[in-house]
Amino acid sequence: MKKFTLILCVGVLMLLSSCDNGVEVLQPIVDPSGVLATTDPVPNKSKPWMEGIYTVESGSSVFGKQVVLKWSNDNLSIFTSKNAGYAVLKGGEIDSVFYFEGYWRFRTSTETGVLSLQISKSEGGAILTAKDSTGGEIVLRGSFGNGTQPGNAEVILRFLRPFSDFVKQNKFYILAHRGGGRNSDYLGVSENTLQIIKQSEGYGANGIEIDVKLSSDGIPFIYHDDDINLRTTQKGVLWGNIEQFTWNLISAFVTLKNGEKIPSLIEALDYIIEETSLSFIWLDLKSSRNEIPIVTEIVLEMLKKGYVKKRDLQIVIGLPSEDKLNNLVKVKDFTTIPTLCELDINSVRKANSKYWAPRWTLGTQTPIVLELQNEGRGAFVWTIDDPAFIESFITEGKFNGMLTNYPSLVAYYHYTR
Repeated sequence: MKKFTLILCVGVLMLLSSCDNGVEVLQPIVDPSGVLATTDPVPNKSKPWMEGIYTVESGSSVFGKQVVLKWSNDNLSIFTSKNAGYAVLKGGEIDSVFYFEGYWRFRTSTETGVLSLQISKSEGGAILTAKDSTGGEIVLRGSFGNGTQPGNAEVILRFLRPFSDFVKQNKFYILAHRGGGRNSDYLGVSENTLQIIKQSEGYGANGIEIDVKLSSDGIPFIYHDDDINLRTTQKGVLWGNIEQFTWNLISAFVTLKNGEKIPSLIEALDYIIEETSLSFIWLDLKSSRNEIPIVTEIVLEMLKKGYVKKRDLQIVIGLPSEDKLNNLVKVKDFTTIPTLCELDINSVRKANSKYWAPRWTLGTQTPIVLELQNEGRGAFVWTIDDPAFIESFITEGKFNGMLTNYPSLVAYYHYTR
């Protein structure tokens, strides 16, 4: 097969720092002048035939014994239970031969490397271009590297089965925490940014949770912590409680960990509608003041825009505390506002929330979940990162979705059901 070339760009050899240490993470990127530049885009009608469960015949040191292949827009993602691993690839097709280039990554560590795969005409390419998977099997062959090493280790993935009817017929929301991951996950982009939102679908997410603060002049923006600090930002001229500053000051003078600017809530929601296929947005209210009237107005306008754009999108306002619930019930027609309540089920009913979201440490709580579902509500659980608990909550619980920092791992256990 052809050798692939990936750029190990200086620009992506990033020093990603937490508040007390620095970690170097190399994220390979696809060479735009490589083999993919000579290919046609993968036909949309071919993509569903590729999705499913694959056995790993070679390359188990990275991919384990079994993987999931799933398309999200123009990215082909691979998910494994080993070290919460995933791969994100770009693809193209020439004469019924499919080429894929990208990178793999262990989410539980900083290990990463290049990955190149190919589907030959005789091992599935002809099937995919004919849009008929009944004529034979699909095999992806290629190579992967570790760190800065070239891709010279063999990988073979053989199609085992499509997703089950249960998976196809039941919507399950995989919600990425803080837009896709925390700064401590060393993803190369900062939490709660447009950049992390852009990457979240490649990690397996079909929804996200983002944190909402309020500037001193009443502009909602996306940020988690109370203070401007070195965990989230680069050292600058502003310091202290971030909500004491106007939006003009915040947007002009605060630079996030990996060089991004803080997005306003309107910017973030507009980006999601225009640039992603995410179908669920959980707004976690973090302001010390009453942001609900302002946030509600923005959410309702953005839902109208999503409807006009024919987007399958829900946006819900989180109610993490009693004071937020009390602020909600002061709003006219509050029962029509789409909300998600983290409190007890009586509070869920008081707010007429569409969703209940208990902490995972309370267990699967199946009787309560089923009771609320029978009322036409949904239930999520947060924030689960432990692999054993992710697996057990998916296999034993009845939740409609899960909030996690490891969406690729949730995706693996969900799609293998």
